[in-house]
Amino acid sequence: MNLQKNIAVGIIPVTQISFLPAKEWKLNSNTRQLQIIQKTLSRNKRIFLEYNEFRKKIFSELTPKDSEIILYVIPWLFSINEPVCPGYLQDLNQPFRVYNIEYNKEIRNREESFKKMFGVTKRGTLLIQTQKPYVIQGVYTIGSVGTVNQNSLSDCDIWVCFDKKEFDKTAWNQLNRKVNIIKGWLDNNIKLPVYFFISDVKSVKEGNFGSVDAESSGSTQQLVLKEEFYRTFILICGKIPIWWLLYDKSFKIKYNDALSAINSDTFWEYDLIDFGNIEKIRKSEYFGASLWQFHKFLTSPLKSIIKMVLLKMLLEAPQERLLCHQLREEVCS
Repeated sequence: MNLQKNIAVGIIPVTQISFLPAKEWKLNSNTRQLQIIQKTLSRNKRIFLEYNEFRKKIFSELTPKDSEIILYVIPWLFSINEPVCPGYLQDLNQPFRVYNIEYNKEIRNREESFKKMFGVTKRGTLLIQTQKPYVIQGVYTIGSVGTVNQNSLSDCDIWVCFDKKEFDKTAWNQLNRKVNIIKGWLDNNIKLPVYFFISDVKSVKEGNFGSVDAESSGSTQQLVLKEEFYRTFILICGKIPIWWLLYDKSFKIKYNDALSAINSDTFWEYDLIDFGNIEKIRKSEYFGASLWQFHKFLTSPLKSIIKMVLLKMLLEAPQERLLCHQLREEVCS
């Protein structure tokens, strides 16, 4: 149809035609993009949760007893304070609670057996607290557990993530004490060695992983460690890292656009956490991570050799494409 001609001859009255101002058209375009991103995030969240359950299943098949305690008992112990249970603090000012644990069906269904295990006689759930708790944002494994690389010599590294802005010094000290008491109980009751790393969300986002010691890589691995986390973690309980949901085969979602979509009043998902984006890793950091493996070789020679081979491949790769990106693409496609 020739619009100008039809207007001229009076087929379409001029009063019936409206043109959106440029500013309003841009707002409508931004709204549509926001809605697309929000729907993509929700779709990928469902996919991620299915993938996470698959990883838990592998972990459970490899170490049935230990995985049950790590995946379900540990977050429950973090979220209660009973005298007969590991992690009890007599002088606890405010309780701790892993985010959303009271709605975790797997843990709620097992709670009666947990109470029986430790001799708790109270009736009903212990996860409903009358006092406002300090919230642990998420509990995650990182490393070989739940992967083909898990074997009888594997250990289990667990990140306990909190928001430093919401914790005072007393709460921080009490969380450390609680974690250490629980670790002592784990050392005496399961075969799989467990190491806890209490991490501030902002520090994880900035790639600040503390000082160098027997288990921590400190500043020698920043994005390398974050890439490993995104590639290997299992969500035990708590919030889902936003990064894992940012994939669509039709268009690229920018990290900042995703943050805008999540912070919008119209977004309906509330259990996501910002650990920061990762796009590229400098070759120099791969080299630093390789040097770190010489230190780790003293205690875990086979694992260090495997990681050294991987780092060598990444150093020599002509075009970098992070493994965590490849995994996310395969899972979310």
